[in-house]
Amino acid sequence: MALPSDGTGRSGLARAAALALGLMLAGCGGAVHHKVAATPQTGASTTPPAMTPVPLPAAPAATPKIPGATATIGLLLPLSGSNAALGKALGQAGQMALFETGDDTTALVMRDSETVGGPVGGAQAAMAEGATVLLGPVFAAHAKQVGPVASAAHVPVVSFTTDRSVAAPGVYVMGILPSLQVERVVQYAASQGAKRFAALVPSTPYGQAIAQALNEAATKSGGSVAAIEYYEPTAIDYSDVVQRLASESPFDALLIPEGGTRLHAIAPLLSVYKIDTTKVKILGSALWTDPTLATEPTLTGAWFAAPPAGAWTAFAQRYRASFGTDPPRLASLAYDAVNMATVLAKANALNDVGITRPEGFPGIDGTFRFRADGQVERNLDIIEVQPTGFVVKDPAPTTFPPPQG
Repeated sequence: MALPSDGTGRSGLARAAALALGLMLAGCGGAVHHKVAATPQTGASTTPPAMTPVPLPAAPAATPKIPGATATIGLLLPLSGSNAALGKALGQAGQMALFETGDDTTALVMRDSETVGGPVGGAQAAMAEGATVLLGPVFAAHAKQVGPVASAAHVPVVSFTTDRSVAAPGVYVMGILPSLQVERVVQYAASQGAKRFAALVPSTPYGQAIAQALNEAATKSGGSVAAIEYYEPTAIDYSDVVQRLASESPFDALLIPEGGTRLHAIAPLLSVYKIDTTKVKILGSALWTDPTLATEPTLTGAWFAAPPAGAWTAFAQRYRASFGTDPPRLASLAYDAVNMATVLAKANALNDVGITRPEGFPGIDGTFRFRADGQVERNLDIIEVQPTGFVVKDPAPTTFPPPQG
């Protein structure tokens, strides 16, 4: 059985590679294994229209309806609208995982979160096909709509958002949360002697989340927060805010969870306003995975937390060989989620108990596991910035300690 057309009209290497993958996914000998179905619609808005979801009956999900399948995985993505390119890429990553780790009895059903029925309509369509787990949607607002409907049908949701407020029993947050990055880098800095922490963050929900995470991580590590300074997200000159920070109580470590041009603008100001980076350790986030940071003398020796890079490099190579283009960074989430689901399907454990297994799962972005409250735990590298590039200072653990409580 052939895969549905993606409507892109690709040619050359990309088309040939995609066709080859499609034929492999379609199976052989008439078996309907690794089936992938998609129902994209063009022109839909990424903001779902106001609607009253029709809740499904509070009963176990139906038996998979795809002939030959004993487990059906639902993948809910923006396959139309302004985010269609992202959705398509995540769908391709999911297909890769299915081909590499699935078996003849596992089916993958892709549905559009941007249809007239919105993410709830897409979720209901996938469950009508027999999906016993929903992977996605990408956006927090969509996940909050899908969660109650899927929970009523006893179908777990593994969303790709980084908004931990989405998490609830049966609704899991898989994104690489900023709070996890902050906790990891603060714990490591504390283990190296840092006690008093400061932060320079934007006055946005992201900045507020970072500030909250810093307070929690510092307290957990036996330290304290000496100062947090906010700047307007539209600012182009950060002199005033850095000067204010420099006048605050002494601190051992300074968290700057920014990247790109903003970080390049802030970093030189640290020495201008006498923040001695030989005494104050500069800390960052996964937004620092930018090779140009090696050119910033003020950041030499700084630390940040990020997923291990090795598996991503290999994944990106395989993706490029299959589809003729580079994967977006979020593609690893779809790959890891489908990989997790296929492993659980083979063990007849595609349910909340399986999803929350204590040992977790290996992934492109490192080992991860889910808690019963829907929160994700991830093992991250500590990376040091040096003039010659990035150096892994403290590798991510490959296993988890026993769950607390």
